[in-house]
Order: sequence, then C-alpha cells, then structure tokens
Amino acid sequence: MSLPRFAINIDDTGRWARVYLSEGEPTGEVAQYLSRTLEKWMKDHPELRVRQIVPICSNGDTSELHVWYDRIDTTLN
Repeated sequence: MSLPRFAINIDDTGRWARVYLSEGEPTGEVAQYLSRTLEKWMKDHPELRVRQIVPICSNGDTSELHVWYDRIDTTLN
C-alpha cells in the first residue's frame, strides 16, 4: 500500500503569508495539513502575532490559507 505524497509550502511576503499545497494530489481533507503546517511555522516565528486567517476553498474543500500578521517587538521586556 503506497501513501499519497504531497508538499505544502509557505510564501511569506513580510505582512501576510500563503499556505498552500505545492505538489502532489493527496486524498482526503487538505485543511488539517495546511493548519498543522501553519501551526509549526508560527511556533518557529514567535515574534509574529496573527491578525486574521482566511481559508481559500476550491470545489468545497479548503485548498489554501491566507494569514495576515503583525511583527511584535520582543525587545521591550
């Protein structure tokens, strides 16, 4: 039994980021993988505070996440 292979990328523009499936064709719901990837990325960037997340849907399924964020100053403390 072979498992489907796919890759999820994050494009960071400096004010917002796009989390999306970059290659492959997974079976099932992609939204949970997009969410987990975003969660890991946010843990790796503690200086960012999420303002808004917008799911982008295609054919009734979430295919991308667009995330707007602010950079917080961690040197104040």
